[in-house]
Amino acid sequence: MVKIKYIERPKLSKMEKLFFIDFIKGMKITIKNFFRRTITTQYPFEKLTPPKRFRGTHAHRVKDGKEPPSFKVLEKFMEIHEGESRCVACYMCQQACPIPSLFNIEAEQLPNGKKRVTKFDMNLLNCLYCGLCVDACPVDCIIMTDSYETATYQRKDCVIHIDDMSERGRDFDERRYDEPDRIWIDDDVRKKLWGHIKWS
Repeated sequence: MVKIKYIERPKLSKMEKLFFIDFIKGMKITIKNFFRRTITTQYPFEKLTPPKRFRGTHAHRVKDGKEPPSFKVLEKFMEIHEGESRCVACYMCQQACPIPSLFNIEAEQLPNGKKRVTKFDMNLLNCLYCGLCVDACPVDCIIMTDSYETATYQRKDCVIHIDDMSERGRDFDERRYDEPDRIWIDDDVRKKLWGHIKWS
């Protein structure tokens, strides 16, 4: 049998009861933060650029000469032209995803023996934005961008297709490919938003 140990609540002194000392201690923190500068942005009139590592809407990188060595090997078996999505239909993203049904990937065999991706759809209504698909991609094709305004009026518009993803990927890489892969672009931006952090 488990014994439950009860701890008595400490009794307040007459002074604490009379002057609400505990209440004042709590309000001291509230009042101190009440006069601090707010870090809230006035969205949608003021918009912040998220960090490069932000997990926003998915995109595909295109074949542009910046491919990793793994792509050079797999390219021998694929029909991918310059400027097209570098997806090799390996289904690794779908395998890594906690909800694999959100992917709809199809590829066809061409007469020359090579394979070509014909469909790559993602239903973002089911997406957790966990980034596991990005980590699993062997050719650095699928990425997550800084695009976060994805609200739509119809559910069907939440399904993104390979052409949309390629266009979004081109735009993201043009703007941020050479940017350092860190949370904040520089310390001045971080200090402006969050103030100076004192490490203990």
